[in-house]
Amino acid sequence: MRKYYFAFILILSGISILTYIYIQNNRTVYSETVFSDESKVFNESFTGFTEEVNEKIELIRSNFPNSDNIRDTTNTQKFFLNFMKESTFLIAVGLFQNEYKIGVNRDNKSVVYASDSTEAFDVVRWQRFENEKFISSWEESFEKPINETPWYKKLSKNFDQTRWFFESGLKENGNNELFYAGYSYEFEGGISIILFRFERLKLSENFETFSKFKNVKLLVETTQERTMDLSSNNMNSFQDVEDLDIKSDSLTIHTINHFKKFDKQDQGIFKFKYHDKVYWNSFQRFPAEAGILYYLLTIPDSEIQNTILNNMHEILLWVGLILVLLGILTLFIKSRIFYQNPRSELPSVEEILKEDENRYLEFKSSSRYDYRQEKHNPVLEQVIFKTVAAFGNTDGGILLIGVDDDKNIIGLEKDFSTLKKSTADYYEVHLRNNLHNLMGVRYVSKYIRMQFEICENEKIVCKIKVFAAKEPLYLKMKNKNGLLEEKFYVRSGNSSQEIKSIAEINEYINTRFKK
Repeated sequence: MRKYYFAFILILSGISILTYIYIQNNRTVYSETVFSDESKVFNESFTGFTEEVNEKIELIRSNFPNSDNIRDTTNTQKFFLNFMKESTFLIAVGLFQNEYKIGVNRDNKSVVYASDSTEAFDVVRWQRFENEKFISSWEESFEKPINETPWYKKLSKNFDQTRWFFESGLKENGNNELFYAGYSYEFEGGISIILFRFERLKLSENFETFSKFKNVKLLVETTQERTMDLSSNNMNSFQDVEDLDIKSDSLTIHTINHFKKFDKQDQGIFKFKYHDKVYWNSFQRFPAEAGILYYLLTIPDSEIQNTILNNMHEILLWVGLILVLLGILTLFIKSRIFYQNPRSELPSVEEILKEDENRYLEFKSSSRYDYRQEKHNPVLEQVIFKTVAAFGNTDGGILLIGVDDDKNIIGLEKDFSTLKKSTADYYEVHLRNNLHNLMGVRYVSKYIRMQFEICENEKIVCKIKVFAAKEPLYLKMKNKNGLLEEKFYVRSGNSSQEIKSIAEINEYINTRFKK
């Protein structure tokens, strides 16, 4: 029966999922609702990006207010290596204070660090580190000194404002995927210039929206009135929008023209139609100190309708089908697999003997042979039955037969000698028959497991595991007059005790079994 319950649950779960998909596919999805939710997620990510940039700039400024700190090469190196480790978006950072210059780049699993105090701005000495461990070093010579580059000249004349840009003079090996954030500030004796470098594709990996949709257009206008195109589908080049060819990227120009109609709003959502296709847009304006005036996010309506729902439904569809298939296959699996009790495996004797006798564990030297009288004693078997019944009526436990109170392994050879056949198999049959007679076959098969283990010096120990029963057990045992009486046993500490009062028995049963 357990097998059929399990199969029913699997099939019902699968059918429920498939029904949900059917209902969703036939339900009207409003694009503005989906896009509104998505724009909130993106805004949180992008705002977090800009805030982190400004926080990192402030961190450098507060740690290097003048040239005294940058001269401490040990602490400076430690600061910037840790700085890169904790920076999510950055791939490189530079700090320039008069003749002092610091540069840190990510390079696969390593960090490349440069620290130089020479006046020659066209030479830098680099060091490579992996997990802050030094690997190698070299020097690099630049064709044009850093202080003669356009970005350096611009930053050296505009202080206390974040500036975003990408200039041809900064492109490395023709890489037009890079963009930058710069900041400069004055201090007594000179100026400091901070430069952060980012890579468009790596940045987009941190934005969940870019992973959901294939065609995301992201335009960012800086305070220098330059518009950067950070789109996921920017296949041609990474450049200023002012340099775009309207024939090759007319959608960008069209998007900006529509956006200009909302110049009095700080944030919002709007749509427009272009070449018979609908595009949804969201924008957010920022304070001037962020270095960014606004971003403009654009996603085609067709992707909003299909991408999110289809991806989710495709996964759910497979889950539903798999659950139904598993449920059907379960019906053909042999039932006995579902009734194998994982608790039936008992620990080894060695493992059990690490504990002393307690509420859940008891040791008995034998079940038949009396070591004091040196002969068979029927009373000993009653003690075994009392212990088993007490475990079942309480919280379960393990009984070892063939181990004395001091945890010495005695074995069952003496017990075997009192039977017609001196074997473990015959001993088990005898013990089980007695348990069946006293407790019933159903109770024994449900709550009692028995195993034998050969221990040191070939000594055999019987392990009996009793599960906490879901029904009370009364033992029918003979009294002194040879009459059968029903007795009720429970565990109290490390011993088995009889409850004699009917009122106490009823109270215990109501508490233990009728929860």
